[in-house]
Amino acid sequence: MLIGTAAFAQMPKKKSIPGNKTAQYKVSSDNAAHIGTWKLISQKITYANGQILTSDSSAIFLRKILTPKDFVVIVEKKIPELNNKKIVAVASGGTYTLQNGNYQEFTKYASFDGFDKMNINYKLTIKDGKLHTIGTIGGSEIYEELYERTD
Repeated sequence: MLIGTAAFAQMPKKKSIPGNKTAQYKVSSDNAAHIGTWKLISQKITYANGQILTSDSSAIFLRKILTPKDFVVIVEKKIPELNNKKIVAVASGGTYTLQNGNYQEFTKYASFDGFDKMNINYKLTIKDGKLHTIGTIGGSEIYEELYERTD
């Protein structure tokens, strides 16, 4: 089921900040169904030349944490020298918008170069308790990902 838009969620809200100034911000969520901690269970990347790369949670250890307006992505890697203990290999985060199922991330920090040039746009749906995204991160590759809730 496509996440439905709650009209009030996109209305500007007032938020007080130090110094008695008032800032405007948009609540980023259509509803609360997507908010939480998600574990990637499958990923398919389709390249412009038609090549397809698929992975599952046995190869990729990725978590996506969504709050009403912020996101964090954590990718862990098994280290053989540490008895396959997982350590964080990549981390990123920032804000996002979600309107009519259109999800866009605005990366504010990351453990890799070039994050400020990323243009992340997905179609986001939730069906049978699974979060599904399909879209691009700035190039021609199409990323299709399926997550399960872990919280």
